[in-house]
Amino acid sequence: MTLTQIDHAIFSAINFDGGIVLDRIMWFFSEKIVWAPLYLLLLWFVGRKWGWKYSLLVLLAVVVGVAASDQICNFFKETFQMPRPNRVASLRESMHLVWDPFEGKHYIGGQYGTVSAHAATSVCVWLIVGHALGNHRTYMWLMGAWALMVSLSRIYMTAHFPSQVLFGWCLGGLISWFVVWAMGRTVDRYREAKK
Repeated sequence: MTLTQIDHAIFSAINFDGGIVLDRIMWFFSEKIVWAPLYLLLLWFVGRKWGWKYSLLVLLAVVVGVAASDQICNFFKETFQMPRPNRVASLRESMHLVWDPFEGKHYIGGQYGTVSAHAATSVCVWLIVGHALGNHRTYMWLMGAWALMVSLSRIYMTAHFPSQVLFGWCLGGLISWFVVWAMGRTVDRYREAKK
């Protein structure tokens, strides 16, 4: 079995017809507009623990990380032009398509999906904010589950193959590490001053 066949087999296992309830749940996790209140709540928690100036530093780190993730994903998509699952003719007849309530048709998405920007950005936010909160165990588990559900939703909705989500996780992890490293001294100095 080739890596592509394994990728397609895992995709087919995750992209089953879960009915309208699971379709709406996956749509919820995949819809970026839903993320805003959650991320604002996270910044509030950071500000509550360390103060508003520190939360602004964390906000800057998150914006840099998310912007870098998104742009790098777009670069990969346009450079390598690997099709999304719903653009692969051999898979179209067997896949479950999710109804887009806003467009009034089945969700298709863009042409290419080499690296999942949803996966990259959600992992990036998870790890940057997690570092800001001192890798608090409850946060790390809950937001890790959130990032996982966002990623699974992209496979379920036929936007990405599992390998494309995995590349997104790797990219998000790498960018978050770099952002945390780059801002580390500033953040550490601020924390020491607050103690």
